Amino acid sequence: MSRFPQFLTAFSQTRVAILVDDLSAARAALIAPTDEISAEQINRILTIAGGLTLVAISPERAAAFLLSSMARPSTSNRATLPIAQTSQYVSVEAREGITTGISTADRAKTLQILGARVPQPRALVKPGHIFPVETRSGGVLVKTAIPEGALDIVKMIGATDAALFVDLLDERGELMSEQQAEQLASDEHLPIITLSELIRYRLQQESLVQRVAEAMLPTTTAGEVRAIVYRSHISDIEHVALVKGDVSGDTPVLVRVQSEHTVPDVFGGAAPATRSHLQNSLKEVGERGRGVLLYLRRPFMAPKGNSVQHLKDAPPSRSATIMREYGVGAQILRDLGVTHVELLTSSTHLLEGLPSFGITVVAQHPIPQHLPTSGHTV
Repeated sequence: MSRFPQFLTAFSQTRVAILVDDLSAARAALIAPTDEISAEQINRILTIAGGLTLVAISPERAAAFLLSSMARPSTSNRATLPIAQTSQYVSVEAREGITTGISTADRAKTLQILGARVPQPRALVKPGHIFPVETRSGGVLVKTAIPEGALDIVKMIGATDAALFVDLLDERGELMSEQQAEQLASDEHLPIITLSELIRYRLQQESLVQRVAEAMLPTTTAGEVRAIVYRSHISDIEHVALVKGDVSGDTPVLVRVQSEHTVPDVFGGAAPATRSHLQNSLKEVGERGRGVLLYLRRPFMAPKGNSVQHLKDAPPSRSATIMREYGVGAQILRDLGVTHVELLTSSTHLLEGLPSFGITVVAQHPIPQHLPTSGHTV
């Protein structure tokens, strides 16, 4: 059972919490909404944390404050710290009502302006001692990072789209581990949550896809199937479900969930063997006469540098990516009426996340290898 609802209840009372990145970096941070933050809260946060005072803000709020991005030259000393990979706006300060800008009262004033219900760009000056940080629309369902997570969480308790986050450092000035953060949460009586729990909660609670089109599609490997297109509300991309037979009800359905890898899917190749996985899975569905192949597209990001290298589109391996893909896949399966699945997968480990999305995995089968890698996929 998810502990996230209890976390939100506690956070709405404490207004300070610990968020742990348990997926992509050994990092934990104190987080807090900024709209009503006090000097006392700032003092406690800085005493406990020790990192820089950063504020995650939405793209809409950044535009309202007329903020511009700040170039951050990378150095060998900073490249290993998460802040080195964080895109920041030009630092800011309250225009009035402060002195040096670094006292807790001064910082609280600036933070309150950044989190105001109605942004007032003339209330800020640049540069200053508070560092706004860019975030991606869609939050942790688009980018797995502390800034996006902090912003998602503060909005869940009704605060504005500006979230203070300060990295937790140990006595040596190093980033705290998850175990150290758990101990700190216990010592300071603070609620604590992880990015993976936040992602899973959003995938469970939010409607992320909408059925937009349907047609009958003849295939060479599975015969005629229904091709149903779903549009993602988060990234405005479209996913496809190829459905064979009547898949509704409690009788287990053969299911293959496969994420898009453009070049190998179209032209084939030994690594990764995604084209042959598609062909073989479709053939297995056709032989069963009942099943679903979900083809999940991934958001296309403009390539930096070598576009051919970008098109190679190496398969994602991070837990966050897998969780998102299976969360979206589970929502599509639920819309199709599927509740129990026999999962076709090349993985040797059962993907245990599906049950938490309302899908029961009754069996797991390896993808059969009875078709060559060449030939038509459909």
